[in-house]
Amino acid sequence: MPKGLLSIVIGNTPAARGLAVDQLVGAAPRAVVLAASIHCRGTGYPVVQRFVTGPGVSQSVSQPMSRVATGDPVVILRQDLLAIRRTVMPPHVVLALSDELDLLPFLVELWRPRTGASALSDHYAPAPIVAGLDPVAFLAELGCVHRAVRLWDGTDHTSPLTPAEMAARRVEAAHGVIVPFPPSPTDRRTDGVAALVHHLNPSATVVHVEQRPHMAGELPPSLLRPYRTPLRSGGPGWNRWPWRPHAPLPTWA
Repeated sequence: MPKGLLSIVIGNTPAARGLAVDQLVGAAPRAVVLAASIHCRGTGYPVVQRFVTGPGVSQSVSQPMSRVATGDPVVILRQDLLAIRRTVMPPHVVLALSDELDLLPFLVELWRPRTGASALSDHYAPAPIVAGLDPVAFLAELGCVHRAVRLWDGTDHTSPLTPAEMAARRVEAAHGVIVPFPPSPTDRRTDGVAALVHHLNPSATVVHVEQRPHMAGELPPSLLRPYRTPLRSGGPGWNRWPWRPHAPLPTWA
């Protein structure tokens, strides 16, 4: 049975994340979009909200996902993805994740085989991570080294991270970075965002996209194909992840 394809989309603003989703769906019109918002609380499991839309998704699948749930996001999203896989054969799912996650450790847990449960890798092949990046917000984040928050890493809350650290991790995790074009006419500093992205992640593909409704650009084919690096077993945390681990974080003055 052919596997489905699972694309991961993140973004530093809801609009940037939505632009990245639009680009993937424009390139793969039959893709199913599963958008998940994870709201961390002080203690305990986060609150998870999901929305699913796309060809072939029945109401019996989408209706349970529309309910707000408190629990382990890894378990909830695995169940959602397997439910979509049973309905749409084989699906291309675009999983849009909110910013309350420490992404790579979270994805390690999402793909990790569980005893007595069907492995996600039996049903899906991982596609590259795509990040939408609002240039003005990105520069503001890099300049903020206060207001640290704790994210959810798939098993627990992380140590506090500043917006600058979160912004760097987001870019470092991505294989493709979608930047709205043209840059902000009110801030000429945004012209250098692509160079800054390249500095943080030299292997990432930067795609400039016009900010027009229903305007789909031409994505590189590599962002729409399975990422074929094998899943490695053993080792700490995200070293088991089929994609790239975090690079060392820069120090921001």
